[in-house]
Amino acid sequence: IESGSRWNVLGEAVAGPLRGRRLEPVTHLDTFWFAWVAFQPGTTLHR
Repeated sequence: IESGSRWNVLGEAVAGPLRGRRLEPVTHLDTFWFAWVAFQPGTTLHR
């Protein structure tokens, strides 16, 4: 919305002023909270 471009699920601008450009991937980790806490006991859990 900010750029006025439309993006697909792969992070490619398919329409608008940034058409043909790609978003920079963000490094992330998919995990379950209980698995994380088991290996990172100092974690604070907020509810």
